[in-house]
Amino acid sequence: MKRRMAAGLALALMMQAFQAEAILTRADRDDEEYVELATRYPAAVSLGPEGGVGVLVGPRWILTAAHRASALRASAKLALAGASVEIQEVFVHPDWKGGAGPDIALVFLRTAVLGVDAVPPYRLQDEVGQTARVVGTGGAGRIGAPAGKADGRARAAINTVDRATEATLGMRLKGPEDASDLQGALAPGDTGAPAFFEVGGRFFVAGIASRTEDTNRDGIAGSVGDWEIYTRVSAYAAWIDAVAGDAMAAEAAAIVGDPERR
Repeated sequence: MKRRMAAGLALALMMQAFQAEAILTRADRDDEEYVELATRYPAAVSLGPEGGVGVLVGPRWILTAAHRASALRASAKLALAGASVEIQEVFVHPDWKGGAGPDIALVFLRTAVLGVDAVPPYRLQDEVGQTARVVGTGGAGRIGAPAGKADGRARAAINTVDRATEATLGMRLKGPEDASDLQGALAPGDTGAPAFFEVGGRFFVAGIASRTEDTNRDGIAGSVGDWEIYTRVSAYAAWIDAVAGDAMAAEAAAIVGDPERR
């Protein structure tokens, strides 16, 4: 009985750690550096207190994680760029099965988000070794410790893509001697967050945060040695194009067929 209670307590503590909502920062860096960096990436948007993060890939399109988008509903409203914007439709990748498969989705907005430049999907297969800027929202915390209370401020971190599979990108959290000056870790509250590449002065979204693997088994998502797993956007660029194209075509056809909407 005592063993069961101890195991239950350990599991509860682990779940608390993994439910923290924040981007975790280096203990030897000023939090404001991460906040300032995030201002350069306005296309990264919050999907609400429980919705995680997404990225504008078109004036009416948000790319995010399937496990986040599956909780969103048509007619719900999101606060985006100072305006309330209604969701028209949610497209979860058809091969995602509630925890398995491509963790990627598109949110189609009823009206365009104004004043924010959308960021296109990255399409090349050369991600390994590249520097990524990852943007999340939530309270401040430190790598290796549970996050603090969410404060709604965006923070950006600089990490490196260390490995790739056909469908995912992996970023390993490194010790201070190997990490970038602004390395950061995404806790589960920030899944859906974009990983940006900068190429020739232009930004592209290369990854969508899916999960953190507690590699060192300390019960904290975001410790040195853990792996952060992102859905590889280049692997699903064709799906993104097809969904957006079909949805816009269907909307145009509906407008043509409905005189009152012309």
